[in-house]
Amino acid sequence: MKAWRADEFGVPAEVLKLQDIELPPPPPGFMSLKVIAAGVGLPDVMMLKGVYPLVTQPPVSPGMEVSAEMIQLGEGVTQFAVGDKIMTTAAAVSGWGGFAQYCHADASKAMKIPEGMTEIEAAGFLLPFRTAHIALVHRLQLQAGEALLVLGAAGSSGASAIQMGKALGATVIAVASSDIKLEFCTSCGADFVINYKSEDMAERIKEATNGKGVDVIFDPVGGDIGDLALESIARLGRLGLIGMASGSWTTLAQQDIVLKNYSVVGVFAGVVTENEAKQTFADLKRLAESGKIRTPVAQVFDFSEVPTALLRQENGDFLGKIIVKIE
Repeated sequence: MKAWRADEFGVPAEVLKLQDIELPPPPPGFMSLKVIAAGVGLPDVMMLKGVYPLVTQPPVSPGMEVSAEMIQLGEGVTQFAVGDKIMTTAAAVSGWGGFAQYCHADASKAMKIPEGMTEIEAAGFLLPFRTAHIALVHRLQLQAGEALLVLGAAGSSGASAIQMGKALGATVIAVASSDIKLEFCTSCGADFVINYKSEDMAERIKEATNGKGVDVIFDPVGGDIGDLALESIARLGRLGLIGMASGSWTTLAQQDIVLKNYSVVGVFAGVVTENEAKQTFADLKRLAESGKIRTPVAQVFDFSEVPTALLRQENGDFLGKIIVKIE
């Protein structure tokens, strides 16, 4: 098969090469898949640069998200059948990512494509919405009527958090860096939008929450924006640390945490209990089929354009999710 791989860490567009490799049989609990389309995300860029904690040495096989057709089941896999159309997290950290004609995936991290969802949408759906669900439902326990602040709201995880927050009945405040991005956030369902480059974020949050502050912060960004957001957290609020797209984590001051009585919660959707996974998959299927959540597709690239797609992901000049269609 043909697969995009890198034999060394470095600039993604420079180290990534289209290679001819052989796919081994799937190990127990895994599946072999014929890839239909693959989502592009920040973890793909990070692993190629050598800064993704779960990929510590080359070769690197990026492509964390796929929609695919089942072609072979590993020992112990009984919930799927050959020919099923599914969406899942590919085994990129094990060397079998989705920017390839075929890949492997852990069967416990897969679900059938919901009715009404295209294969292109499915390729970019599961990872961001799974993260949003694990964060807001399981870890942060967002309640109807609460105020949710979403940082990096025009990105893939942010757009998913906006939609998930609205589905849970929260008031959603979206933060982004331009008016165009804010228009996109509004189209995803945000109740209030804030341009952190041209507006006083703290004052705007006061206006949106009648001075109370936000109950929950969804933070995939960190850095200065994360620090600024923390100034507006309400008493007994919850900060969810999702990622560090800015290059650094949000600064945590123990005295501030104690005096304001707020909680800091780490969110890694890659490791969940069996019951959490079942609830997440069931909720995502229900919400997708009811039209309450959907993948906002930004652009679809051809298989030959994977380096270009990753460059666009790295530059951040897009709204929604970038997808690669595998020929």
